[in-house]
Amino acid sequence: MGRKAITGIVIFILAYFLVQSMAGFYVDVQWFSSYNRLNVFWTLFYGKFYAAAVFFLLFVALFSLNFLLIRLIGGSGRIFSRNILDRIKVPLFGTPRRALFIMIALGVTVFGAFMAMGASAYWKELLMFVHASPFTGFPADPVFGNDMGFYVFSLPFYSFLYHWLFISLAMILVFSALFHLVNGGIAVGEGGVKLSLFARAHLSSLAAFIVLLHGIGYRLSAYTLLFNERAKFFGAGYTDLHARLLAYNVCMVISFIAAALLLSNIVKRSFKLLLVVLLTLVPAYFLLGTVYPSLQQRFAVEPNELDREGPYIGHNIRFTRIAYGLDNVEEKDFPNSPNLTYRDIVKNRNTLENIRLWDWRPLKSSYRQLQELKPYYYFNDVDVDRYMIDGRKVAVNLSARELSSQNLGALGRSWINQHLIYTHGYGMVMSRVDRATPEGMPEFIIKDIPPRSAVSIPVERPAVYYGEHNNPYVIVNTAIQPGEFDYPSGSDNKFTRYDGKGGVALSSFIKRAMFSVAFRNINILISGSITSESRVLFRRNIVQMARTMAPFLDFDNDPYLVVCGGKLYWMMDAYAVTDHFPYSTPVTLEGGKRINYIRNSVKVLIDAYEGTMSFYISDPGDPMAATYSRMFPGLFRPLSDMPEELRAHVRYPEDLFNIQSHVLLRYHMKSVNVFYNNEDAWAFARQIFEGREDVVHSYYLVTKLPKEERSEFILIIPFTPIRRDNMVAFLTAKCDFPHYGKLTLHTLPKDRLSYGPMQVEARINQDPEISKQLALWSRKGSDVIRGNMLAIPIEESLLMIEPLYQKAETGEMPELRRVFVSFADRLAMEPDLESALSSLFYERRYFRDSMYRGDGEKQTLEAYAKKAYYHVMQAEKYQREGNWAKYGDELQNLKNVLSIMKDM
Repeated sequence: MGRKAITGIVIFILAYFLVQSMAGFYVDVQWFSSYNRLNVFWTLFYGKFYAAAVFFLLFVALFSLNFLLIRLIGGSGRIFSRNILDRIKVPLFGTPRRALFIMIALGVTVFGAFMAMGASAYWKELLMFVHASPFTGFPADPVFGNDMGFYVFSLPFYSFLYHWLFISLAMILVFSALFHLVNGGIAVGEGGVKLSLFARAHLSSLAAFIVLLHGIGYRLSAYTLLFNERAKFFGAGYTDLHARLLAYNVCMVISFIAAALLLSNIVKRSFKLLLVVLLTLVPAYFLLGTVYPSLQQRFAVEPNELDREGPYIGHNIRFTRIAYGLDNVEEKDFPNSPNLTYRDIVKNRNTLENIRLWDWRPLKSSYRQLQELKPYYYFNDVDVDRYMIDGRKVAVNLSARELSSQNLGALGRSWINQHLIYTHGYGMVMSRVDRATPEGMPEFIIKDIPPRSAVSIPVERPAVYYGEHNNPYVIVNTAIQPGEFDYPSGSDNKFTRYDGKGGVALSSFIKRAMFSVAFRNINILISGSITSESRVLFRRNIVQMARTMAPFLDFDNDPYLVVCGGKLYWMMDAYAVTDHFPYSTPVTLEGGKRINYIRNSVKVLIDAYEGTMSFYISDPGDPMAATYSRMFPGLFRPLSDMPEELRAHVRYPEDLFNIQSHVLLRYHMKSVNVFYNNEDAWAFARQIFEGREDVVHSYYLVTKLPKEERSEFILIIPFTPIRRDNMVAFLTAKCDFPHYGKLTLHTLPKDRLSYGPMQVEARINQDPEISKQLALWSRKGSDVIRGNMLAIPIEESLLMIEPLYQKAETGEMPELRRVFVSFADRLAMEPDLESALSSLFYERRYFRDSMYRGDGEKQTLEAYAKKAYYHVMQAEKYQREGNWAKYGDELQNLKNVLSIMKDM
């Protein structure tokens, strides 16, 4: 291959990557511009660009300064002087001396580029350092007395700057020594190594700066003592502050002395004293930083560990609770009274009508089988929310019917179908969390295509262009007739034209060309169906959208759908996190990221039709949110700006609640002695799901907590003692304003047993009638699935409720078949919740309480007719079983009900 061919290939490759980069940059600019957020884009861009440019120029300047000093002052050596070599011509470069200069320039450019790329990765730390806000209202660190903002905003930047400078100066020192060697400033001969006056002064100065920087590193290391991880607790302990801190301070002083001696070496021309001082660093650090701390830990701390470490354990407890927002958790005793009556059940009818009998896992399968309707539709997730229905707050499940272009089939996945015709999902489904049809299917209140609503929740704009699914870009408002596919209707299809402002208008040849290059598809440029009115909608995954707009935030794993004003919206929670909060124990998130501070600082609202994004500050007291607001002015708005009808659907985020619950397993122990002995550690309650043990997941619930005036939407999770199954407490988080975010830890009595979910599961397995029925269903070629065990607070008692589903082994449509209800030492399994509650309470206690007529709690004739029918069915069941005692009880119960009905 000839020289010209190679040059042409290289130019082509470079041009390809250049054009691709330019197109990607152009598309990003257009995307941010479509949201009127170009200021955010330029802040992100210049944050990375300036970080790279500043540190590239700094490296080049430092290198060039040293090179020029060698060239101008120490340039009398052979390499830079004019000599006979200048007459020799080198291809492409000219003289050897010129070739050397060019290679040096290329080398410093390459190394500078690597150092710049490393610096650009710290754009966030740089911006946070510049715009840092104080941690007002937070205590200072208990060791150095610094504001927490120093550790969150300043220390990460100082650590980066230290390492960057240390590496840069070390590289420059090595290069300078080589330059001096080849230039004659360093001579190696029989008499040893000899340095010229300038070479010694130059290298001594560089070494002095490096040693001085090394000394500063000891100070930075002292601050990191507050993040030490040990078996008992997190943070600096007795040995750290009485031994290792001393070692860091002594070594820092020795480093400063060594740096001063290096500078004095310019005049004294002697390395002896310098070598003595430098050599003391290693044994000093070994003795003071390793041997002395080990001896102190073994002989001073371990024999008196609780006494020595007690104050520092107290710091760990205090600052961990602050970092995870647990310092304001209200603790209440929950009596878990065994005296719950049917009257209490009736009084709390609203709570019991919001019991989440549909676990999201089997419900998702049911939604798909019953309401996807076409193979190209897809339910990605099932959410839980509350809506006002007939004047009452009701908990519902809901899910968006999104489009999955991958399911169009091999013949249908043409470019036109995937990008121009099948552009959006359509509608959503909603069902009550507490109800099922007689066949065990979810009872829908919004369903079908077009959406049909059985309640006063209209869906007037059902098209879903932006959602949770990873769909490719689409181009709307094209010349294709009769238009975009909207939804199926009988044997025909309905078509539509996009009427929103989402995406970017392809109004010019340049735009089409750029998008064609960026998306690597020439059809965008040459298709005759695309007009100047067409718009390209891309980045349609809502999580990707939010992360692109705000990459400095962490986002919740569960965005949820909201129906409001006839439109569909997505609501998402975002978090401000760091791993630089002193004395706070870190947790590891699902992706492996470690954090030790978190706040749900931002709520994100995304229009499912137009894709508009709004970021609302939900925790104005978070200093990190304040810093982000200063970094990106105009991006965030106060939560009060969110429309009230949408604000009513704000939820306390489940990811945050789970993290707080995990931390609380140990950090509910505020006593240093109790914490040290780990004598009251908790665990998440466990249950049976699909034949295996699993933790009880947190769940949303509409209920009225003890001594509260009204029902609220809350998030709840139960706890058990570690390696025990009895329940000891449960944590709740309120989701409704004005008490949004209030955390309450309800502790159960310690002097008597409170059944935990796993103990209830064991009683279910041990009940002969229930186990026989479960075994019978399993033998009939079907799977029996137990749902999430729910601990429901009613008055001052706890009900345990678990749904049971049946699914054919080859099917994907679970049916709600039974409901388990457990209270105290009693257990019932019935086809529905009402029957189970009646079986558990009415049979034994109802007649004493049913005559109660106060507080407007009269039973209707219809309700008593249902009870009469229930007792008839129970009597027939006991008759078939030959259980004549219970048969007589049921007849007496039936007689009492009929007597009450006669008097109504």
